[in-house]
Amino acid sequence: MLGVMFVACTPRVDDIFDDTAVVRLEHRRAALMEQFMKAENGWVMQYFARVNPVASDTAQHKGYTFIMKFREDGTVTIAGEVNGLYKTETSMWDVINDNSSVLTFNTFNSIFHYYSNPDPELGLWGADGEGIGGDYEFLVLEYNEKEDYQLLKGKKNGCYIRMYPLKAGQDWENYLAQIAAMDELLLSEDVAWDLYQEDLHWTLYNARKHEFRVFTFGEDTLGGGSYYGYITTPAGIYMNGGVFDLTVQEYEYDEYGNKTGEKVRDTVINMPRDAFVLNAERTRLEAVNIPGTYMTIDALYLFENASAVWRFAKSPTDAFAQQEAMISERMSAKVPNSSIASYGWKKATDGRYELYIYYSHRGKAATNYDIYYFNAKQAGRHSIELTYDAPHPTLSNLKNYGVLDLVPMFNGTYDLDLTQPFAPSKGISAKRKMSNLVLRMTH
Repeated sequence: MLGVMFVACTPRVDDIFDDTAVVRLEHRRAALMEQFMKAENGWVMQYFARVNPVASDTAQHKGYTFIMKFREDGTVTIAGEVNGLYKTETSMWDVINDNSSVLTFNTFNSIFHYYSNPDPELGLWGADGEGIGGDYEFLVLEYNEKEDYQLLKGKKNGCYIRMYPLKAGQDWENYLAQIAAMDELLLSEDVAWDLYQEDLHWTLYNARKHEFRVFTFGEDTLGGGSYYGYITTPAGIYMNGGVFDLTVQEYEYDEYGNKTGEKVRDTVINMPRDAFVLNAERTRLEAVNIPGTYMTIDALYLFENASAVWRFAKSPTDAFAQQEAMISERMSAKVPNSSIASYGWKKATDGRYELYIYYSHRGKAATNYDIYYFNAKQAGRHSIELTYDAPHPTLSNLKNYGVLDLVPMFNGTYDLDLTQPFAPSKGISAKRKMSNLVLRMTH
């Protein structure tokens, strides 16, 4: 009788992991909950609802700041600004496993869920059933050890969100007040900003809305542009870390940035996505991680677009000190106790510049002024060349003092600078003792 024996040939393969996927997820869940709870003074969340560069939506694009304290009993206290007032509210939180680790705020919190609640009865922005499109559940991504933040991603709308541990001892309400103060410093006036990155230059509109409308410098601004939100921080601003690819229409320009030819090509560049910190001089916001990248406000743009007169107090450091002294000396010789008091500039409707000369007469208050017209042309990125053209047909009384021939002494090329770029109109008012805008005659 023939016996047949079969031998199994399937070798045993060791598991790559010691635990099952379910167990590993549960371990990660426990570790994340411990991480969120260990921040002694809570976390600062920089919250964005959506990114949509092709359309304006201030509510969706701007950033919102919340402070959160997670506790072992499943409660979380959230602080934020509601209608301009500081408010806190406690609700529930958890880390759940949903194909990945998800941070969820699983009971209603009027401060936080306001931005994701689709109930039209609440009067939120956006179409019924959408609200502003925010999230209340977030995929927990990597922890950035270098910059000390936890990166999250909105589960539904995909916006990237950062959470930073708040420094121990920092008062929550005071922290939010610091943000409000920075907001006031940077955004007290609605003027265009400039963003420089190496040899690239953008113009940023709508800063006060916390939603930059971005154009390549010199680009036609009648339509188009790309929209990017940002959030104010105690140190400056942080631009939304979403999709920042921007198609730029490149044209031919002269050395001063004026468009001179037809479109050369379209190219795609990466907009900076970074924190920008206000420098010690408070003249620019400098990118933390991208060398040579900064935001500021252009002095020449303000000089050309101010609706009021840029008024300059009389000072030996002013660009026109020598001219003032010579005119005042001759005026006083003609009419005792008469002199130049101050001066100012304003762009006229015909494109020329108006030089305002304020003067006192026989020692009386300087309520009198003359206007003289100058032609102007750009002489550099922050420079302008002024050339005397003609007196105002009626407001040119200096001829009665015999000094009209001295007005052309104001001809010259001037560098323009702002001592406080983010408070640009300081110095426009005649009540100011010193001007924010500085003119330096170079030749």
